[in-house]
Amino acid sequence: ELAARVKAMKERRLSRAGNKSEGGDEPLGIDDEDNKEQDDEESEESKESKWYYFRINAALKGAKKGRIDKFVYDELSFFDPRKREDSSFYIVDPKEERGINCRFGMRGVIAANHFDMSRNMIAIFGGERRYVLGHPSQCSKMALYPRGHPSLRHSAIDWSNPTEWDKHPEFKEALINEVVMHAGDVLYLPTSWFHYIVNLGLNFQCNARSGITEENAHHIKKCGFA
Repeated sequence: ELAARVKAMKERRLSRAGNKSEGGDEPLGIDDEDNKEQDDEESEESKESKWYYFRINAALKGAKKGRIDKFVYDELSFFDPRKREDSSFYIVDPKEERGINCRFGMRGVIAANHFDMSRNMIAIFGGERRYVLGHPSQCSKMALYPRGHPSLRHSAIDWSNPTEWDKHPEFKEALINEVVMHAGDVLYLPTSWFHYIVNLGLNFQCNARSGITEENAHHIKKCGFA
């Protein structure tokens, strides 16, 4: 249903833009709610000043009690460790699963570069997302905040702002690769891999983590994170 609404909104915006360029009136059949949705995204200027981000976190303990968590686990059975027929490929270590996290956001919303201490499966259900990835061996070049900082495991500089790169010359030598994920794509992110995320349009994504692998632990320890 959400995907259908997103598609309908896009079609209305394109129609509206076409009518304006031809000097026409607003398309018929648009109610007040539709107008509000269009006004929220009507110009590049408004997109610079209005940012929308929504997040849902579901835990298996809550799902067992029948809360909203249950709805998330029922809908995403391939992330449910109890349903091994559906989830064995995605949830490698069911005893170490860490819940399901879903994020909904507009174009331009980012997640700063960081690494997580567990394996991760990321699924895109609508829109597009750009993932810039770095191997754990690049840890010393990622300009990370030091141990004890509230943003531990995150880069201290804005990757999207080259004027900040001179603060950490080693960052310019970091090796990365990137992928643009579309609706229906799933990304496996091994333990301790760096990832910087950019929304390329309105999109929604859910991920689930399960267990830790040790193949890259020496890179992280060498970098000062045990």
